[in-house]
Amino acid sequence: MKLDLQYFAEDVSNAEETSAQVEAVEEQPAKEEKMYTQSEVNEIMRKRMDRAMREQQEKIDEAKSEATKMAKMNAEQKRNYELEKANKRAQDAEARLARLEMQAVARKMFDESGVTITDEELALVVTDDAETTKSNVEMMTEFAKKVREKAVNEVMAGSTPKDVGISKPAKSVSNIDELSMREIAQLKKDNPEQFKVLTGGK
Repeated sequence: MKLDLQYFAEDVSNAEETSAQVEAVEEQPAKEEKMYTQSEVNEIMRKRMDRAMREQQEKIDEAKSEATKMAKMNAEQKRNYELEKANKRAQDAEARLARLEMQAVARKMFDESGVTITDEELALVVTDDAETTKSNVEMMTEFAKKVREKAVNEVMAGSTPKDVGISKPAKSVSNIDELSMREIAQLKKDNPEQFKVLTGGK
């Protein structure tokens, strides 16, 4: 049987290297751990505590400063809010005063044109803007003028305006004395035959 001597020679050299490494490690002196005395430990602890206290005090001071800023900001915000409310009240009061003055001017314009208007109708015409109010008054006045002219023309032409109310059923009358003057006139107009019968053909 033939043996490969080279193979065995390599195994022996590897084993020698491994044992040499182990011995080298064992020969290295172990690092010594530093031993602290009680006073050194106390000094280290004192420094750490001082640093922690300083950091905590800085945080507290920063929080106090921020709280003071917030308190001032809130007070300032309150002042701003109160100021805004006061300004709004003043603006509302000015707007109401301007509207009342505008209503007075509009009423005067209506009076000068001979148009009688109620407060409710006036409120529909008056706005916050003077030009718009003036335009509304002029339109309303023109409309009233047209209605008036139409009514006058109808009266002059002899036609009476149509009754837009609910018509009442004619009541049966046996004696003319039961009717008022207005009802007699209406009866004569609406039912001339019955009027003749009641008045005895007059």
